[in-house]
Amino acid sequence: MWRSLTAASMAGAVVFAVVPAGTAAAAESLSWKECRPGAVEQCATLTVPLDWSRPSGPTTKVFVAKVPAKDQKHKLGALFFNPGGPGGAGGSIFAAGLADAVLPQFRDRYDLVSFDPRGTGSSSQLDCGPVLRRGVPVFPKTKAQYDALVASSRATGEQCLKQHGDLMRNLDARTVAHDMDAIRAALGESKFNYIGLSYGSYLGTLYAQQFPQRVGRMVLDGIVDHKQDPAKFMLDEAKVMEDGFNRFAAWCSKEASCALHGQNVGAVWDRTVAKADKTPLPSPRGPVNGDVIRMALPSLLPLTSMVSDNWPALATALAKAAKGDGTDVANISYVGDPETAYAAVSCMDLPGELRGYADVRARLALAKAVAPRVGAAVEGWAITAACAGWPIPPSNPWQATPVHGAPPILITSTLHDPSTPVVNARSLARQIDNSRLLTADTFGHTAYFNSQCARDAITTYLLKGQMPTDSC
Repeated sequence: MWRSLTAASMAGAVVFAVVPAGTAAAAESLSWKECRPGAVEQCATLTVPLDWSRPSGPTTKVFVAKVPAKDQKHKLGALFFNPGGPGGAGGSIFAAGLADAVLPQFRDRYDLVSFDPRGTGSSSQLDCGPVLRRGVPVFPKTKAQYDALVASSRATGEQCLKQHGDLMRNLDARTVAHDMDAIRAALGESKFNYIGLSYGSYLGTLYAQQFPQRVGRMVLDGIVDHKQDPAKFMLDEAKVMEDGFNRFAAWCSKEASCALHGQNVGAVWDRTVAKADKTPLPSPRGPVNGDVIRMALPSLLPLTSMVSDNWPALATALAKAAKGDGTDVANISYVGDPETAYAAVSCMDLPGELRGYADVRARLALAKAVAPRVGAAVEGWAITAACAGWPIPPSNPWQATPVHGAPPILITSTLHDPSTPVVNARSLARQIDNSRLLTADTFGHTAYFNSQCARDAITTYLLKGQMPTDSC
């Protein structure tokens, strides 16, 4: 969800907040300074409770970045942005000067604000091992391989606990939603205007659930539906990813600039992965086996056309791998990726709930049945594998997220999103009272990044408050 955006540049009863809504916002103000000498971007750090149920207890730091509106006299307030995740560091994106590339149409009328969620970026950052360790099977074929995956996951989690203690137990999206409200309060904003992409849609949903009276204009795009379960989460992705691979292959057949133009892309993929399974490819980051190559797909197969052109990079990486060079696929694969926060947050919010090797075998077989080529090489499985032996129980297990009492919220999705399939958006629209669902008939992750029509509708809503009446 987050890596597919950044690689080319992100059941049970409802558990309501244990902190009354009125106490969620910190009284502290923000002390701004230039993010870089002479930069228009301003940076600050906000101190928040480590555990919002203990507001006077230990604290942690949240990094915030702001890009002031060009027209301060007529500005509409602050527009908060989250790029996805789990663990997308939006504050660092803004601090690097990229707000104009992502949200240019809002620069006049809004102060643009983003943050690095706790445990990420320039906030209290985790750094205790990769999402999936190299050399450990991602798709276990035996009980021994499954045991190795569980042991690896447990080792990463225990190392995180040793280094970061209670921060590890306070990373879930419900907690981060409280941090978001604290930032709103510190800015002196009465309403929370927001655009959340991918995993950021889930953060926005939980904000609206916990603080409905503070919601202003809110856009949730590329929806993570927390009402489902981990198996469905993975299988829904696999179906659209398989379609995406076929679209990628067709694009290569038509586009002369594709590094695989004139070749049978599916056959190249099958042959390269099979060879790497037997004899791993060399790369500066270590040996590249078939699992490393497979787990490059969820990084670049989903399109984010406004900010990047993923498919040429994917074609080049695969072409190099076919010739024995694993460098590019190693750089984009989930295997070996150092973003610890991705796994740590996922294990709190999106636990895999594996019930042993038989369960693994059954889920992988289902994935292969719905997606013969891609199989389980999707984010849903990356999260399940990374959390297979996580030593901390999930603080925010799968559950519906009904929202009542908020103003109308705009939900958007492409009809062919391989990272957050449109079924998620349709489900969430049924859970949020008075919401409006806008779909765009295109392939790619998030409507905002892949449809000019959707982008225009989102812009009109956030600038004028007018909800779209038609889909794109």
